[in-house]
Amino acid sequence: MFCKVIILAPLLCLTLFASISGAQTKSHSQPPVAAQAPVVDDLVAARAATETFLRGLKIADLSEGKEMMFGVQWITGEADNGRDFYVRPTFTEADTLFEKLFDTDIPGVRGYKRLLEMKAVSEGNTPLLIRYLMIAYEDQGAKQWKVLATEDGTCVDLDACVVYWSMHLHDPMSSEQDALLTYGEVLVEAGRIKDARQALTAALSAGTTATYRGTMIDDGKNSGLHRMQIGALLSIIEKVSGGRATDAGQPSPKTPN
Repeated sequence: MFCKVIILAPLLCLTLFASISGAQTKSHSQPPVAAQAPVVDDLVAARAATETFLRGLKIADLSEGKEMMFGVQWITGEADNGRDFYVRPTFTEADTLFEKLFDTDIPGVRGYKRLLEMKAVSEGNTPLLIRYLMIAYEDQGAKQWKVLATEDGTCVDLDACVVYWSMHLHDPMSSEQDALLTYGEVLVEAGRIKDARQALTAALSAGTTATYRGTMIDDGKNSGLHRMQIGALLSIIEKVSGGRATDAGQPSPKTPN
């Protein structure tokens, strides 16, 4: 009996030590960490928005195609008039020539630029090879990238386009309101957001008619549409910049509904 007690004692000690160790291990164990959603970088998110727009454009004759485009457009409804902001060619193929994120005049705010070469078809079914530029910005509140504008060969070089419109703000062939609206639009596309806000604010009170050599060129009939588009762009600037496009001491303009 004594021998059995001697033999069993170490076994009891080992069992007791294992129990204590197990309890200590359990008391220090951490609760399982919930899996985090993967982080999508800005380039990928911006590219996805333009891809959705392109897929919708390819089936633009269907309601589903229009819904796809509208879902990633900054400008919708009546303000989205013709080619004013979005050029929508009929195309069969589109190859990306380059894409990049670019800095703006507001620290921390970046835009996205993508240039494509498209095999398009004219209204007369003539094959065309065009360059197609897409500009996108992120809604700082909703954290969603949207397409601001698309351009074809007429304004693919945004820097040249900015220079051109800066020299035609008082062109007699269009109203000052129309010229400032177009200038403000290309400034936003080029990343000059503060300058765009200034031009668009001026457009709200600019002249709405134009006369050349005694002939009425612009009778102001589109001034209502222009004010709507100016308001849309000013609203976009606020959302893109997080309200930081306002210079110190300069009040935010009252934009039309």
